[in-house]
Formats: sequence, structure tokens, C-alpha cells
Amino acid sequence: MMRVTRVLTAVLVLVLTMAWAGPAAAQESTLDVVKKRGTLVAGVKADYPPFGYTDKDGQLVGFDIEIMNYLAKKLGVKLDLRPVTSANRIPMLANGTVDVLAASFTITLEREKVVDFTIPYFLSGGSFLVKKGSGIKGYASLAGKTVTFTQGTPWEKKVLQEQPRAKTLVFQDKPQAVLAVKQGKADAYVDDDVPLYLFAKDHPELEVVSGATAKHPMGIAVRENDSKWRDFINFTLIEMWEDGTYKAVHRKLFGIDPDSELRIFPWKL
Repeated sequence: MMRVTRVLTAVLVLVLTMAWAGPAAAQESTLDVVKKRGTLVAGVKADYPPFGYTDKDGQLVGFDIEIMNYLAKKLGVKLDLRPVTSANRIPMLANGTVDVLAASFTITLEREKVVDFTIPYFLSGGSFLVKKGSGIKGYASLAGKTVTFTQGTPWEKKVLQEQPRAKTLVFQDKPQAVLAVKQGKADAYVDDDVPLYLFAKDHPELEVVSGATAKHPMGIAVRENDSKWRDFINFTLIEMWEDGTYKAVHRKLFGIDPDSELRIFPWKL
């Protein structure tokens, strides 16, 4: 009887050990996967200048693309850029289509429930893109008016929270939202202020009205529970900041120095 008990105890310990260690052992960090593959697959925007957009030669370029180029060089691998939208970027990360999302991704509590973010690497506020002379000054002016935004962003909730009498119109991409304002189908397009200023520059009949939100941080997103991969990207962002590459790229694409409130602190004494 004692022998049987010992055998059963040994089997139970083995089963519990496998149940505890199995998933952890089977889950390989994306960092190791990327190094073995020899290619970094990055999800980036193609309609969000200057973070990610298609240039006149049909190439994906922009601030986030520059960061991914730096990361790929740090890893010693090739870079494969995959266009994503606000609506499909999280599913593409979750199903393994991309290894990382550098896609003008604002850090929010809701998004933290499904992805993990790096340290903030950009600060951006929210604004409205409207026709010049519209009289729109902020949420108070939007009662009974149509506000457009892109799918997968938090703007619908924010708009209806601030102005319940507003009407909403959703699009898949940003150029459609801009066109809706130009054509009078929408009174305002709400989004992060940086691309809106660029859209206004390209369309002189439009202007930007600030005040949709205060400044908020953007982060690079990875799949949950992969601290090895997330930390590697964090250390790379710190290195990019410290060696001056971040500031140089920011000046090239935005025409100004980084926001004075942004600081990527080193993780070393």
C-alpha cells in the first residue's frame, strides 16, 4: 500500500510540475522568434502622416517606420512592413501576423487589457479638423453636428461623452474622414493633432481647432506576457533617444524638436 501511495504521489507531482512549467516552457519570446526567422514583421500605418504613410514612390515611410528600421538594425534582421488600420491592428498582433505594432497607438487602460505597451515614445493631443469659418470651437459647438473619426479609435466614446447631441460618422481610414469634412458630409473630424495639422496644410480650406483631449502618450504594442521582447524594444528606444537618432528623425519628419514634456529616461545608473 505504501509503495502504491509513493507511486501515486510521484505521478501527481510530475503532472503538477508539467502543468506549471509546460506553458511557460512552450511560450517562446517573440525576440527569439524574430532572431531565428531573420525578419522583423512590423505593423505600421499607411494613412497616418507623418507616423506612417505611402510616399510618391509607393514606399511606406514615416516616424514609426524609422523606429522600426532602427529596431531591425539593432536586431540584425530584415524588416517586413505590414500596413494596419486602427480597426485591425490588435487582431493582427494577436493572431501573430505581425511581431509588433508601431502604429500611432495611444496607450489606454482598455487597450492594456489586450496588449502590452512599451514606455511612451510620443506625446500627442486631440483636435478637430474643420472647414475654415465653421464656428466650431470645441465640443460645445458640436451639438446637432456630425463628427467623423476612424474605426478602432476611442473617439466615438469621447465625443458622445462630451457632447451627447452630436451625430457620429465612422470611416476605415483617415483620408475618407478628411474628404467627408471637405464635402460637407461631416462638420468635424476628430483625431490626434499631428496628422490633422498635416492634412490642413495639404487642404487650405480646412483648419485645426484644438481641445479634443489633453496630451496623451503613445506606445509600441506587443503581445501580452512577453517581457523579454518588450524590454528589448524599451532598451532600443532608450538607445535611440540617447544617441540622438530620435531627435534627428523627429526634426526630419515633424520639422521641430520633440515635445519638451517628453523624456525617455535611461534604465541605468
